[in-house]
This record gives sequence, structure tokens and C-alpha cells, in this order.
Amino acid sequence: MKRLLVLCLAVFLLFPLTACQRIRDDVPVQIIADAVGSKIEGYANLSAASDDYLRYCMKSDLTLYEEHLLLCPFAGQVYNEIGIFKLMPDADRAQALSELQGYLAFRTANWDMRYKADECAKAEHARVLVCGRYCFFAILSDAERAAAEKAFAAALQ
Repeated sequence: MKRLLVLCLAVFLLFPLTACQRIRDDVPVQIIADAVGSKIEGYANLSAASDDYLRYCMKSDLTLYEEHLLLCPFAGQVYNEIGIFKLMPDADRAQALSELQGYLAFRTANWDMRYKADECAKAEHARVLVCGRYCFFAILSDAERAAAEKAFAAALQ
């Protein structure tokens, strides 16, 4: 009985640690985007930004990324945006994180007034998540962002 109790405690204590360590690094960013998109109203209205946009507006060094996808609206009054970036195995994570955080600060500081004023709060609340070799951000409402972040993490399990 004592052994069974020790075994049960070990399983309950160790399972969360092993579950967190199982992050896949072979998931295409489009698959992750589609999983996240299932939680976002108007996902079908988002379009991929060009590499030129990433280089010049995000001031991004694209050599940091094995794969990337930035989905933005190009019409309408609702602003939703998601970015998914898969780092190269030897990429400078701090530099990538700094670039993405800088972009979010840029989006907030240079808000396009064609969108509703309350849409700016989405950019103000955005944050960058890092999970394994993947970086993710979402400029969404609080509820959609929370659901998108969960979908992002689940897609990498």
C-alpha cells in the first residue's frame, strides 16, 4: 500500500513536468495559424504580410526564422493580427524577442486611426509568447487572445 501511494504521488508530481517539456518543433506555422484562427472571429479576412513588410515595418532580421507568418487585416474597421515565427535552431532568441516586442510597441505608438479607437487596446494588451522554437503574438480582444494563446500552445503538444 505504501509503495502504491509513493507511486501515485510520483506520477502526479512528475507528470506536469514531463508534459511541459514535450514541445514539438516540427509543426508548420500555417497549421498553428489555422488552429489559432479557429478561435478568432474574422480569421478568413486576414492576409499574410510580405517579407518586405517584415523587413521594413517590423525591422525584422528574417534570417532568425526558419518559417514565419504574419496575418493582418487589409480592410475593415476591426483590427486583428497574429504573428507566428519559428526560430532557426541557432537563432538569437533575445534578438527575435526584442524585434517582436519592438514591433508591438510600434503598432501601439503608431495606431492607424481608420480603425475604431477601442481597437488600439488590443495592441496595448498584446504580448509575445515563446514556446520552444516558436514565438507568437496576437493583437486581439482579451477573450480571443486568451483562446488564441491556448490554441497556440496546444498546437505544439
